[in-house]
Amino acid sequence: MSGATLDEQYAEGKSLREKCPRKSHAEWKAPDGRPDPVSLMEQSDVGRQPELIPIRHGRMLKSPFTFYRGSALNMAADLAGTPVTRLRVQACGDAHV
Repeated sequence: MSGATLDEQYAEGKSLREKCPRKSHAEWKAPDGRPDPVSLMEQSDVGRQPELIPIRHGRMLKSPFTFYRGSALNMAADLAGTPVTRLRVQACGDAHV
């Protein structure tokens, strides 16, 4: 919304929030045809230093949180089917809300 006033930007945000309310993110169910998480993890191992892969996998085994933290490809695949506002955000690194 280049050039929009603060009030116009606020109204646009409210409109998008009505289309995609926060509560729409409260639950997640694996969709039919979900890519196999282990296969995705193995794909993400390509190009990594082979001697470090077991360390990475070991750290990821501790909890679902550490699994997702260590596997951006899996997280992206799971989040791809969740509700969105269609606003694009470019982020890198640990960009947690």
